Amino acid sequence: MGCDRNCGLIAGAVIGAVLAVFGGILMPVGDLLIQKTIKKQVVLEEGTIAFKNWVKTGTEVYRQFWIFDVQNPQEVMMNSSNIQVKQRGPYTYRVRFLAKENVTQDAEDNTVSFLQPNGAIFEPSLSVGTEADNFTVLNLAVA
Repeated sequence: MGCDRNCGLIAGAVIGAVLAVFGGILMPVGDLLIQKTIKKQVVLEEGTIAFKNWVKTGTEVYRQFWIFDVQNPQEVMMNSSNIQVKQRGPYTYRVRFLAKENVTQDAEDNTVSFLQPNGAIFEPSLSVGTEADNFTVLNLAVA
């Protein structure tokens, strides 16, 4: 047995009303649950995902350098000629691969203190040249 037009309209209205009430209840409850989870996980406290990722990044961090090599240094020094430069690079180094050290938390001030070890490892596969390449560069402080 089928449903006529009035039956379909009533069924649609009832389903719509139930979904509207359900959505009206779930929106504030869902927002509250999401905010609670964010506050719990984003704080830099030991044991949280954010703290673990902050101490040592899970991804590689690279720093690339391009150098402007002066092609005519003798002419520039002797004749004050226009400088001809050639861009060389990139020379790529992997940085921030070491975890932060001496991480201490001060509960009174809500601060975190740490030492960030500095280190860089040359990545020849991501670089154009080698670390042994020689360049002639301008001393911009003097120029």
